[in-house]
Amino acid sequence: MKQPSTFKRYLKMIRPFDWISVDGLFLAAFIPYVIFAVHENQQQQAEPQRVLTAVVTHDGHEVYRKRLTGHTGTSRFTYRAKDGDWNKIEVKDASVAITEANCQDQVCVRRGRITKPGQTIVCLPHKLLIEIKANKGGGSTGGMVTE
Repeated sequence: MKQPSTFKRYLKMIRPFDWISVDGLFLAAFIPYVIFAVHENQQQQAEPQRVLTAVVTHDGHEVYRKRLTGHTGTSRFTYRAKDGDWNKIEVKDASVAITEANCQDQVCVRRGRITKPGQTIVCLPHKLLIEIKANKGGGSTGGMVTE
């Protein structure tokens, strides 16, 4: 007499309610994704006139600022510190990235392009931070971020 396979034995142990529980848990795992997607969509529709700005700071001091909203083409900026550290920053259309750096780990270069408010690129060895900030457009600030 042939023994049933291990998989078939376990399959016989599963009850119908077990399948319902597994399916329910599987669907529940996607609830946060749906909530965040809906929230982001509503936020984009509520603020169509926001102005995005890339702000580059070194050790807490602002060294460069570039408006991303409406930016076309490519702009490049190289930050050079007194101790010889350098980072090449590229603003292409409405995104910003560090394209080259002389730090050892290259985490900032591998981060790639950022385009959304709140996203950051950090080069820890050089104490350099790039973040995208949002502000409502229109006023006398000319798209500059006011805090």
